[in-house]
Amino acid sequence: MIIMEICGIFEIVPDSLYSVQFDGEPKHEFLKTFRLWSDRTYLESFFTKHYEDLLAFWEYMSVEEAVAVTIGEGALLEETILKIARAGMHGGYDNLSAIFKPLTPVATSLEHFEKSKARGFRRKSWLRVYAIRLGVNHFIVTGGVIKLTRTMNEREHLLNELNKMEDVCRFLKADQRDEFGLFELF
Repeated sequence: MIIMEICGIFEIVPDSLYSVQFDGEPKHEFLKTFRLWSDRTYLESFFTKHYEDLLAFWEYMSVEEAVAVTIGEGALLEETILKIARAGMHGGYDNLSAIFKPLTPVATSLEHFEKSKARGFRRKSWLRVYAIRLGVNHFIVTGGVIKLTRTMNEREHLLNELNKMEDVCRFLKADQRDEFGLFELF
């Protein structure tokens, strides 16, 4: 397992939505994810490489259709996350906990740093945005992925997302022990 060093945490929506940037990456993960999901060249390459997974996931979909679906659904997911993050700043029922759900549904108690995921809105959506929950409307985005398999253990790019969440949790736990850290913002 490669440990990814965190070089910064960026505020996307004040007092609500944050995104981590890993060392060696030119963009933070929220921006990187949604830029990739709107990049036709990247998406064509991805779906061509993972075409067997695409067919197992959605029997009669072409690469071109998958690209179009991803671009449309990705834009809607980004817009919705930002809208809900802003609405949640003012209290009320609309907050990020409504869209980000626990990564593992068997969590019996709320963990201090809960690994979470947001899904696209289609019935069989393959889009995932991963984040660490700090509070009801406080999340740090750790990455995003196109998930065409049943579990995250089946493909390297999915395992990489799990590792990034672990690295961010480790970073946050270490930050709690610091005299001056991220949590002084909250």
